[in-house]
Amino acid sequence: MKTNSIQALRIITLTENLAWKACLGQAGLSFLLELVDARGEDKTVVFDTGRNKEALMHNIKQLKVDLRDIDCIVLSHGHHDHTAATAEVVEAAGGTKVYAHPHTFLPRFHENKAGKKRPIGVPEGEGLGAIERAGGEVVLITEPAEVVPGVWTTGQVDRVTQFESAIPLPEGEKVIIAVDGEEIADQILDDQALWADVNSVGPFVVTGCAHAGLVNTLLHTQRVGGFKQLHALVGGTHLQGRSDDYLTQTFRALKQSRLSLISPCHCTGFKAMARLWQAFPDAFVLNFCGRLIEAGKELEMRVF
Repeated sequence: MKTNSIQALRIITLTENLAWKACLGQAGLSFLLELVDARGEDKTVVFDTGRNKEALMHNIKQLKVDLRDIDCIVLSHGHHDHTAATAEVVEAAGGTKVYAHPHTFLPRFHENKAGKKRPIGVPEGEGLGAIERAGGEVVLITEPAEVVPGVWTTGQVDRVTQFESAIPLPEGEKVIIAVDGEEIADQILDDQALWADVNSVGPFVVTGCAHAGLVNTLLHTQRVGGFKQLHALVGGTHLQGRSDDYLTQTFRALKQSRLSLISPCHCTGFKAMARLWQAFPDAFVLNFCGRLIEAGKELEMRVF
C-alpha cells in the first residue's frame, strides 16, 4: 500500500490509568491526535472514548480541548473501557464519522468459573442507535481505512505469531461474543490500531489494547504500510497478567523492531511497564492523562 506522509503529529492522552495534575485517571483509554494531514490541512482525530464519561469530559475541559474541531472518531475495539463516551463526543463535535470493526457493537460477556456472566461490551447508551441519534455516521469495516489523509486504521490485524493471545484468563473463565445470535469464544477480532507516517520522523502506531498481539499489530502495520521500520508505539499493550516467558518473547521482537519511542499505558501493567523501561531506557516514555507526545520533538520529562 502506497501512502502519503502527514506533516506533523501531536498525541494527547485524554484519559488512561495514570493521572497528572488536575486530570482524572480511570481504567480506560482515550487519545486525541492533532495533525497536519497529507494535504497540509489541520485535522483532529479521537481514538477511543474511555470507561468513565464524566472523568473523560473533565479531562477534556482541563486540557482545553475543543471537541467541535474533531474530524472523526476511531474505536479500537468494543470493550466498555474504550467506548463509554462515544455518543457524547459525537454530539459535542456536532456530528462526525465513527470508524469501527463490525464486531465492535456486538454483545460481549465475561464468564467466571461459576458460569456467571457480566457484560463487558459497549455500555448502554453508546451503541449504534445512540451514536446516530447524536449525529454520528458509523463506518463498519474490517479492512484498513484512511480516516483523514495520511492517517489509517490497521483494520483487522493478521495474527501470525505463535505465542500471542487476545487476553490472559484464569483457568475456567471465558470471554464471549454473540455473533448472529450465537455465543462463541471471543478472539476480539475487532481489535485495531491507528497509524501514520510522519514526514522526516517515521511511522507512528497508536494502540487501544493490542488484543491481536502487540507484535502482530506492529508486523501488520509494517506490511500494510510498506514500512521497513517503525518509529513509535503509543498506547495499550495488554501485557498485564502475562507470564515472564510471554514478556521475554515480546521484548525480543520489540528489540528487532528498533523503535525509537515506546510509550505504553492502560492495560500494560506495572511489571511489564517496569521491564519495558529497563529493556528500552532510551525509547521509553511514561504515559499518563495529559501527556503530550509531539513527533520530532524531544520530551523534557520522559520518566519521573
